[in-house]
Amino acid sequence: MNIDLDMLTPGTQVLSADETVKFEDVDGSENEIVCHADLTVRRAPEGIYIHAELKGEFDTPCHKCLEPAKCLVDSSFDVVAKKVPARSQGPAEEADDDFIYITAEDRDISLDRYVYEHLLASIPIRILCREDCKGLCPGCGANLNTEKCRCSG
Repeated sequence: MNIDLDMLTPGTQVLSADETVKFEDVDGSENEIVCHADLTVRRAPEGIYIHAELKGEFDTPCHKCLEPAKCLVDSSFDVVAKKVPARSQGPAEEADDDFIYITAEDRDISLDRYVYEHLLASIPIRILCREDCKGLCPGCGANLNTEKCRCSG
């Protein structure tokens, strides 16, 4: 997710963007979060202040019964893009947790790292297909949401 610096005017702007973020799911498979971002961007002489609100969703197996489950993620972050003198080599994309450093030559700001980190950090530890999921029987493997346990008679 990039912000085009040439399109920013002084003052505050509200921008929206849709993004697909790929990540490795708990079972090792590749998955993706379909994300919507609302950005509040304020351009000031000393830099650019960015507040992002992220909402997304993805499909993954339920952690108790392995049936498909939809996971909703919601996160936000703030970051400041600070102007620095021109660098002799490479783009000024090095960043820390709170700052992105940009030069006069930079044409855009990449928020990819921040979006990725904040979305993944907002994924719940336990994802269920429904709140009252009964899971699988550890003995016979029956899905206790849809069938009875086959372990006893």
